[in-house]
Amino acid sequence: MAHSSAEDAILAELRRKTWQTVLTPQMLSDPIQGKFLQNWSRMVQPRRILELGTYTGYSTICLAAGLDSKGSIDTVEPNDELNTIQDEFWEKAGIRRCIQRHNSEASAAMPSLKGPYDLVWIDADKPRTGEYVEQCLPLVRRGGWILVDNVLWWGKVLPSRTDGDATSKHLEYICAEWAKRSDIRTTLLPIRDGILTIEKIED
Repeated sequence: MAHSSAEDAILAELRRKTWQTVLTPQMLSDPIQGKFLQNWSRMVQPRRILELGTYTGYSTICLAAGLDSKGSIDTVEPNDELNTIQDEFWEKAGIRRCIQRHNSEASAAMPSLKGPYDLVWIDADKPRTGEYVEQCLPLVRRGGWILVDNVLWWGKVLPSRTDGDATSKHLEYICAEWAKRSDIRTTLLPIRDGILTIEKIED
């Protein structure tokens, strides 16, 4: 962090408010992960973004960094108690108009979502990660990207760890299986808790 550009002021303010007012603030993306999402969005320059797991809206602001001027973001979050803080900071960031929020579980929202999306960020219910990726793939355009958070599950996926659980086994298995496929290209990046990048190369 000392050798990276400083966190944007609005994001820093949102970080402080999240830690002051929300019970599980550690779920928030850290500044380096936020920079990663901003940079990825600027490189892709998406017209349509899908986010599973909004939380307080920090990652939504980051994802909007490269959004086309006429673009839109669908974001899914079951906890509607977070809507007020999301709206406050989306307004401050100037992106509220381009966001469509879906207050429901991701599995319930997915059937009603229509592609194609250029960029997808998945930071939702971890035991369902495999299901979410498979549901998102048909909605992503060829050449589009899915980014999946927490695939290292705090290191529990490592064979040297003795505290593995059902979630770590699920994440290790699906990442290994996706690496074998010819219709996608994957790269597991050891950023924070692990981000898997998935490029769709075939319909």
